[in-house]
Amino acid sequence: MRKTVSALLGMMIVALFVASCGNRRAHEQSGESESFNSIYHWKTVFAPNHAEMAFLKKHDIKRIYLKMFDVVVENNHVMGTTEIVPVATTKFQAPIPKDVEVVPVTYVTLNALRAMQGREREFAALIVERMLAMCSYNDCGVIREVQIDCDWTATTKDSYSLFCQVAKDALAAEDLDLSITVRLHQLLETPPPADRGVLMLYNTGALKNFETKNSILDIHDAQPYIKEGRYPIPLDYAYPAFGWGIKFADQEFVSIVSEHERPSEGESIRVERPTAAEVMAVKQLVEEKLGKSSRGNILYHLDESQLKHYTHDQISSILAY
Repeated sequence: MRKTVSALLGMMIVALFVASCGNRRAHEQSGESESFNSIYHWKTVFAPNHAEMAFLKKHDIKRIYLKMFDVVVENNHVMGTTEIVPVATTKFQAPIPKDVEVVPVTYVTLNALRAMQGREREFAALIVERMLAMCSYNDCGVIREVQIDCDWTATTKDSYSLFCQVAKDALAAEDLDLSITVRLHQLLETPPPADRGVLMLYNTGALKNFETKNSILDIHDAQPYIKEGRYPIPLDYAYPAFGWGIKFADQEFVSIVSEHERPSEGESIRVERPTAAEVMAVKQLVEEKLGKSSRGNILYHLDESQLKHYTHDQISSILAY
C-alpha cells in the first residue's frame, strides 16, 4: 500500500502549495452563480496554439475544465500485484489565459473505483490533494471548484458516493465546490454527494457496435434518458465539437482512429462527427425537459483540428445560454 500511496503523491507539491488554494472562493461569492461560456481541455499538454487562444477570446470562454490526470489500475510485475496510480498527468507548457477560471478535473476509471473499495477515503483525500497541489504549482489562479469524472454504475454507486462525500468534505474545508460528470444512464440514479454536475451529452451510443450510426451523439440514444423534471443537483451541459473514426475488421471493433485513416482490406472505418444541427436538436430537448443549464454551456474540447469543422455562428448557437 505504501507504494500505491507513493505513486499518487508523485509530482505532488508540498502542503504549502495546497494551503495556498484554500479560501479562494471567499473573496467573490457572487462568482458562484455567474454564467460563463466554458470548454474542456482533455490533452496531456496544456499549450494552446494561436488559433485556440483566439477561439477562447472570440467566444468569450471564461472557464476551462482542465483534466489534470487519470486514475487507473496498473500491474506491478515485480511485486505481482496491482496498484491504483495516476497516469497521463498534464504538463503545463503555457500559462493559463488571463481572466479564465480553471476547474481541475480528474478521470477515475471504473476499474480504479472498484479497486478502491474499502479504501475510498484514502484515495479521495489523495486525489483531491494532488489536484490542488498541481493547480497551485502551475499557477492556475483562483480555484472555486474541483471535478471528478467517473462512469460509475449501480453496482459501484455506494463506493463512489463515499468517495465523493470524502472529497466534498475535504473541498468544503477549503471553501471549494465538488462537481461531478453525469452520463445519460446516470440521470436515472440518485447522484452521489456533490454540489453540482455536468451532463455529458456526447459518447452517448454503443461505440463498439458495428450497427451504431454515431456513437458520439444521436438524439435517439439520448431521448430515453432525458425525462421531464429537475435533477437533484444543479446541472450544466457539455456538448461535442469533435469527430473521429471507428475502425472495424469483419464488423468487429478494432480501435478509435483518425477520421482520415484509410482502412486496409477487410476493414472499414465509421466516420463520426455530430453536425451543429444535431447538437442543437439535443440541446433543445435537454432544455425543454431539464431546464436551462445552471451556469452556462460547455464544449468538448479545446482542439483547433476539431473546432475548425464548426462555424463561428454554429459554436455561438451551441454555447448560447
